[in-house]
Amino acid sequence: MSTSTPATRYDKWLLKTMNDQRVKRYHATRGARRRIVAAHIAVTAAGLAGMVASYLTSSPWPLVVLLIALVAWIPLTGMLNSMTRGLLELRSHLLDERQLAERGTAHATAHRILFWLLTAELLGFWVAGVGYVPMADLAVPLAASLPLLWALHRLLPLWIAALRVRDEPEDDEWDEAATGAPSAA
Repeated sequence: MSTSTPATRYDKWLLKTMNDQRVKRYHATRGARRRIVAAHIAVTAAGLAGMVASYLTSSPWPLVVLLIALVAWIPLTGMLNSMTRGLLELRSHLLDERQLAERGTAHATAHRILFWLLTAELLGFWVAGVGYVPMADLAVPLAASLPLLWALHRLLPLWIAALRVRDEPEDDEWDEAATGAPSAA
């Protein structure tokens, strides 16, 4: 942690929240982390589908889907932030060099993935345009892709960082309790 900029009360609260040991057990294993990321992706997709459907229809039901997804999305996002220890939420002066490098890697990987998705989308719309699909028929797919791309821009680094988290080594106290012998430290 850099000492050039003092941590504010908010910084200290956020750092404490992101490193809360009470939720560590929910994402202690790689399988649990993958399930949380998969659930977050599914809930995000459902929320985006509800948002896009609310624009396309006059029914209130897509907004209900969006609200239900939001209720699940908020704690799942908190779990992702907890498993990355606030890597993408904390300010730079609160992170050490390794964490800053990890943050940069997550952003760079997400940037490359998003670049190829945008390229594929642009190519798809170009092929449709060359294939004489009327622009009016492309308006809905184009408008529906914008919230998706915005969400990917914002969430892909978090998902990548969460999937890259490694299992933490076992605590010495746990080893001592399991074997009945004190650890050689």
